[in-house]
Amino acid sequence: MAETMPTYYDVLQVERDASPERVRAAYRKLAQKYHPDKMPGNANASRAMAAINAAYEVLSDGHRRAEHDLWIRRAERTGIPLPPGPEVPKDLWAILHPATSWPWYLLFGTFTVALGTVATAMYLTAMPARAASAPSPDACRATVNAPAQPCR
Repeated sequence: MAETMPTYYDVLQVERDASPERVRAAYRKLAQKYHPDKMPGNANASRAMAAINAAYEVLSDGHRRAEHDLWIRRAERTGIPLPPGPEVPKDLWAILHPATSWPWYLLFGTFTVALGTVATAMYLTAMPARAASAPSPDACRATVNAPAQPCR
């Protein structure tokens, strides 16, 4: 891991296997050094003291210290390099090849059929039927009783 996150052990400047007495001694030493009363006007002193107090709270409790150690081990384990991913396609055919991208072909075909169905339904709804709008053979007659005249 190139850049590691500081742990509570780093804050108190003790080893990971330090005894509770060693942790307490390191806490007392750093608390005296960075106490805000010893460094008036220094805003970093209160931040440092808050970090020191948080580190001591965790490392002085056995259960919380075990959880912190587990967190450290998990963080270190994620630093293991991952196996290489899939190869980057070299050309357009490698991307569009039916053997590798069949779901896209299926999706595009389904979309095309659905769009065609919707367009046909809209067309048939908007246009009147041709049989009803075509001139009938009797359209040249003005009345029912009138003699038949050829349409011109």
